[in-house]
Amino acid sequence: MLFSFAIAAIAFFGQAVYASPLSAETTSVAASFPVLDITSAKAHPNITLGHGGIHADAAQAEFPATLLLCPTASCISCFGFDLSVVPTNECLAAGLSYVSVAINQPSNEGLPFGVFIGPPGCASFLQIPAVNTCYNINGATFSDYAVA
Repeated sequence: MLFSFAIAAIAFFGQAVYASPLSAETTSVAASFPVLDITSAKAHPNITLGHGGIHADAAQAEFPATLLLCPTASCISCFGFDLSVVPTNECLAAGLSYVSVAINQPSNEGLPFGVFIGPPGCASFLQIPAVNTCYNINGATFSDYAVA
């Protein structure tokens, strides 16, 4: 009985963190975005996880949207993740450490879901407040992310 519980626990927790592929190339598209400290950012009209649900015109404009994880401050050079294929409600290991983040969304409509970043271990997260803005993560190095 204890053995079957241990197998079930390993199977459950073994699926808690997934690695996801990075784009083959780095991008500097976010280097032109305004730069803020993520802990002092205020809400914007184009927040991730919009108020009032999805609007018909925004639902068509949410993609393409790319999560940019940047090993340099101020989003100078970043690795991109296509948010249209990222699984929801799962902690994902980026496979790199990053100190700034952005979401590149050409329509600038915002997203009907939240995009969250966190340090290794999936224990705590911060929400990326808005699209097309670079956020520095001062005083910490993060490596996980989630979409919910």
